[in-house]
Amino acid sequence: DHFAKKAIDNCVELCSGTEDKTYLDKLDEALGRARTEFSPDLIIYNAGTDILNGDGLGQMKISPLGVQQRDEVVFEFAKAMKAPIVMLTSGGYQKNNAEIIADSISNLASKNLILARNEDSTDA
Repeated sequence: DHFAKKAIDNCVELCSGTEDKTYLDKLDEALGRARTEFSPDLIIYNAGTDILNGDGLGQMKISPLGVQQRDEVVFEFAKAMKAPIVMLTSGGYQKNNAEIIADSISNLASKNLILARNEDSTDA
């Protein structure tokens, strides 16, 4: 990670045990800085779920609702910046991660932050 840090322009350090409020506050601060420092043509969003409470690798205490809120904040940021966004799911080593990710994506669709394709659609 020390090598990777050299390429990070907007570093946010988090400690083990970080909970929703602290995590989301730091995200807001970082996106506030990014708003003034960057004009992205594309946002590549690494939406890891190893931050969830109980994940042995991530060692944070983020709730499923915290993941939804995080994703919503990032997609709102992309919308405000008028930048397309690619969401990469990653990390997360618990049985319920897929369900939490699906719930978050459904939340994004319900808030019109992503386009949801109708299952009955004949568009290819």
